[in-house]
Amino acid sequence: MSYNGSLHTLNHKHVKQSIAKESTMLTKVKQVLFLKRLEKMLGSYRIDVLHFIPGRVRLSSPYWEGRSKIITRLIPLLELENKIYTVKHTPETGTLLVEYDPDPNVGEKQIENWLTIIQRVHNDVISKEVTEL
Repeated sequence: MSYNGSLHTLNHKHVKQSIAKESTMLTKVKQVLFLKRLEKMLGSYRIDVLHFIPGRVRLSSPYWEGRSKIITRLIPLLELENKIYTVKHTPETGTLLVEYDPDPNVGEKQIENWLTIIQRVHNDVISKEVTEL
């Protein structure tokens, strides 16, 4: 191989590595922006996103501690979703771990739909409790 051929191969390799780094950075930026959007969606419900990676999200709320009526209604609804694998509640800490299909086809809209279910259940249970007072 000639010197020019080696140089071309090195440049091509460097370009590929640069593109891969930029793509990874862009993905991380998108994840951070999406996480911020999730936190904004859930903040008024006192729900915090403790951990989020594709395929797994851990949420926390003081309303979920102990034997929560919200959780009792919420888990069966989330388990009906075909892309959700498991939903685990830890009553001692008020956390909910949702494991779902990490496939890129499970997009932001799907996850937002799941969070809309959470919001709806919160509203329904809290409204019912308020009207029973």
